[in-house]
Amino acid sequence: MRYFLQLLIAVALAVGCCPPAAAAPRAQRSEAFQPAACMFDLPPGVRDGEDIECGYLTVPEHHARPDGRTIRLAVAIIKARGENPAPDPLVMLQGGPGGSTIDFFTQVLFLPNGLRLLNDRDIVLFDQRGTLYSEPALLCTPEQSALVERTIEQRLSDEEAERLSMEAMLECRERLVGEGIDLSAYDSLENAADIEALRVALGYEQINLYGVSYGTLLALHVMRNHPQGLRSVILDAVVPAQTNFIPEAPRSQDRAFGEMFAACAADPACSEAFPDLESRLFALVDRLNQEPARVPVTDPETGKSYQMVMDGDDLLALMFQLLYATNVLPAWPLLVDRVAAEDYTFLSRVAAQIIFDRTNAIGMYYSVICAEDADFTIEDVDLSGVRPVFAEDAERGAQALMQLCERWDVELLPASVDEPVVSEIPTLVLNGRFDPITPPAFGEQAARTLPNSYVFTFNNTGHGAATMDACAVSVVLQFLEDPARPPDASCIAENPAPKFLTPANLLMTPSLAAMLSWLEGQNLWQPALLFGALLVLLTPFVYWPLAWLVRVVGGQQAVRRPGMWHTRAFAALSGLGALGLVIGLVVVIFVQAFENELALLFGAPRWSAPLFALPPLLALLAAGLLVSALLGWRPSAGWSGWQRVYYTLLALAALAFVGVLASTGMLTALV
Repeated sequence: MRYFLQLLIAVALAVGCCPPAAAAPRAQRSEAFQPAACMFDLPPGVRDGEDIECGYLTVPEHHARPDGRTIRLAVAIIKARGENPAPDPLVMLQGGPGGSTIDFFTQVLFLPNGLRLLNDRDIVLFDQRGTLYSEPALLCTPEQSALVERTIEQRLSDEEAERLSMEAMLECRERLVGEGIDLSAYDSLENAADIEALRVALGYEQINLYGVSYGTLLALHVMRNHPQGLRSVILDAVVPAQTNFIPEAPRSQDRAFGEMFAACAADPACSEAFPDLESRLFALVDRLNQEPARVPVTDPETGKSYQMVMDGDDLLALMFQLLYATNVLPAWPLLVDRVAAEDYTFLSRVAAQIIFDRTNAIGMYYSVICAEDADFTIEDVDLSGVRPVFAEDAERGAQALMQLCERWDVELLPASVDEPVVSEIPTLVLNGRFDPITPPAFGEQAARTLPNSYVFTFNNTGHGAATMDACAVSVVLQFLEDPARPPDASCIAENPAPKFLTPANLLMTPSLAAMLSWLEGQNLWQPALLFGALLVLLTPFVYWPLAWLVRVVGGQQAVRRPGMWHTRAFAALSGLGALGLVIGLVVVIFVQAFENELALLFGAPRWSAPLFALPPLLALLAAGLLVSALLGWRPSAGWSGWQRVYYTLLALAALAFVGVLASTGMLTALV
């Protein structure tokens, strides 16, 4: 969906009523920040140097050794689009650890919800030390890609999968160390010092700090160690300093699945369409563990396709990952239903995005986690009350992490990092009901020692709400305007749960997903043939007026020929119907996309059902046009040679147009 996302960004910028970026008061910058051309692909319509400014911040590898080795952090400053930008920017911190702030937020900030955050102040994105665009980046892409290539079409035992993964990560570690990288320099304390260095280098007196997931833990470290430049802090999907999320992971996972099962059961349409969702999912897991499925997946970067082996445990892991994504939550029960029916259209796309991701710096992840959160024992993993399906592998996973951390061999952070952060800095705490890894209780724990904090839980979000939900954006904007005033969060009550996708509101058809695949370079013969045929079908609306004009100028009378009137009627209706269908599909796609683009991978909104009556009608018109054109070849018809060829060509174009519709499944959408 990445190319379609870029198209949505372009449309959002075009219709967002946002003026060109305004010039915020220019702070005095130090030489530690050096401007540079943006090191990433800009969103459509965004101009380097005008809408966004990029560069690199040079910082010590170890801040305690200012004269030692240095590293470079990639920075992108998105300029405010309002007329009077505030002097204090919003600095954003991505999670992971190891996620790219720049890669993620340059996509979501230019979508409709994100655009609202760009009006009042600059937004500063920087890739934390060790992540994608910073130098060095602790990526394990070669080792991960080789592992995927080797195993994706095999079914491995748990022991073999763990062994191969361990070997790949240790190969990555050996390579990184061989490149002269000190893995112990990539921890939360050095990372927090980078944020203060960024503020000073860019000349800001104060900043507003936003963190999501691990970014919240990082923000808490900044609050403790570098509070002097903080105007306000937003913690979204909170990792409290005093709570180790790893031993809590099985309970967090179990809680989130339970929330989804309960939400579907409480929704009349969802419970009717997918009764007893919990039992259905776990029965499907058992079935796939007995007989794994083969799911087609395509690497979006290389274009290479695979038949991925997916057993029940793989499905459960994927469903866990999808609870992170707020925009996927409405489709979550429907996905269970589709997989049970062996329809892997949606699953194959999202699985490919996860499996072939090359943006996450896994080396940075292990450096941070092993220094800060590997100080637990198996006894700390509390499985009481956890569903057996989640408890089975929990201890094995925790043990594997501890073993890897022993060999990752980084310096441990002091025990003081695990103490609660006490601060009077105004803080906004955002939680998601369906968050599978940082439950709302985590946010409440962090807030207990933050007396000037406001805590909100959103009923329809997963892991991270601030840029994915209109209500959350409204709360964030109010807080940034005046951090000392409690935001009005009454909009939370207006969204008590996700708006689930069911047959009651969705017309199940693979046709729109097939059309979206054209934007990714797949089956390009289909759009070429479709639009070529459409152009031919529209030629009568140029040819007929010209022919009439020639007759009028030449004083000629129209000659009535047998069957010509019917043929022209079939041709006119075919052209108008084809054009109307294309226009209608474009409207449907964009309207649905701005509400929830992932729904398009399952079908079309139910209100668009009348539009899908057109393809069968066009098939009948194409058949009628073909018969009429063939009858025109009879000597008794009296048609000219040109007319016979032209109307036969129109008939073939109509058949080609309908053929493409049939290949996408559109002819049977209403069946």
